[in-house]
Amino acid sequence: MIPRISDYTRIVGKQEIQRIYESAEPLKGRHITHINSTSAGGGVAEILNSHVILMNNLGIKTGWRLLKGSHSFFTVTKRFHNILQGENRKISESMIKLYEEEVEKNAIMNHIDDHDLIIVHDPQPLAMIRHYRKKQPWIWRCHIDISKVRKESWKFFSSYINRYDGIILTMKKYSKKDIKIPKFFITPPLDPLSLKNKHLTKSQCKRILSRNGIDLDKPIICQVSRFDKWKDPLGVVKIFEEVKKKTDCRLVMIGDMATDDPEGPLIYNRLIKKVNNDSGDIHIITKRADLLVNALQRTSDVVIQNSKREGFGMVVSEALWKATPVVAKRRGGIPLQVINNRTGFLVDSNREAAKRIIQLLGNDKLRSRLGHNGKEHVRKNFLITKHIQDYLCLLNLYLTHSKRKRDRALKLLKGMMITTKTFTEKMKRMSLNSRKGLFR
Repeated sequence: MIPRISDYTRIVGKQEIQRIYESAEPLKGRHITHINSTSAGGGVAEILNSHVILMNNLGIKTGWRLLKGSHSFFTVTKRFHNILQGENRKISESMIKLYEEEVEKNAIMNHIDDHDLIIVHDPQPLAMIRHYRKKQPWIWRCHIDISKVRKESWKFFSSYINRYDGIILTMKKYSKKDIKIPKFFITPPLDPLSLKNKHLTKSQCKRILSRNGIDLDKPIICQVSRFDKWKDPLGVVKIFEEVKKKTDCRLVMIGDMATDDPEGPLIYNRLIKKVNNDSGDIHIITKRADLLVNALQRTSDVVIQNSKREGFGMVVSEALWKATPVVAKRRGGIPLQVINNRTGFLVDSNREAAKRIIQLLGNDKLRSRLGHNGKEHVRKNFLITKHIQDYLCLLNLYLTHSKRKRDRALKLLKGMMITTKTFTEKMKRMSLNSRKGLFR
């Protein structure tokens, strides 16, 4: 079923849905285009699958273009991705040449000159802005933590970034002082009506897991993530081995492969070779199976997220939405989701992670309390409806005001979180909210 904004009323209430309709009204008929590098695998594609449909449902013509590239191109952009997250690697002239040529080819194939606003996601299509005579605002949406990128590499990326009219980051701490363009901060969303997050009964979960060879005779620990070195899958196995010494349990690790991540198969094969699975208590699954992920996150006694680096980690909110407690490393945007000893536990080492998992497996009341709190925390802060409202605020700022008023607003809004409440209050003070519901 194709979702509509009105379908979320039973989850967030009539008032919030009405605000969304009012905020969308001035933008009807506008043409917005998102550009990213893959239609499946990873959080960006997942967000856009819901976001684009719902924006069109509101009457805003929202398109989604995919960057095409060779295996060599995505090998280069994966290195860029790692460098932006702080890895100490060099960018060679041959890499830059390959990257810019492939991006230019994509710019030739994509005719977006007449669109009202362009939103480019992550480093893969970042350089596309160089190849257009810019007639509209361009926004770069960066989903990763760029706060630790080394100075010599940052010069290369910032030469593109500062051509944009604004940047959306997940958290303030991801920002950098020498980003000269306006900064906005919007957290990624969870779609509660998607296949991965919709309600499943216990019997449905049991059937789905049984079809995939997963028994429920033991407690289940689960990690859902791409097979990526930053997710530390080998570390998850070490944690499980420590837990197994105290509690008989089962580990399930599931993730699919993104087309723009050539490292995925290498990490997966390395994991398979390292795992000693004589007991059959470790399941490693690589496929895109949203219903299976849903069932696993609902049925698991504990979900773990062992990331070394993390932009946000929406899989954490997915587990919390299903009232499953999470034990996670204190990385990136995870502490926004896991409130220590309230929705789960934040840890700093594998040993601490094992200790907390053992504690949770032995305490049903604690798991229940953390699970209940986690679901409510996600409902209030990380649903797709809030994400849509935040984007509507941003689009109204760029598309429904003169440049003079917009510049005045951007100066006032500099460095703040663009949330519905704070944005509305600021706009009212500036007397820019003259049209009913414009920034509500």
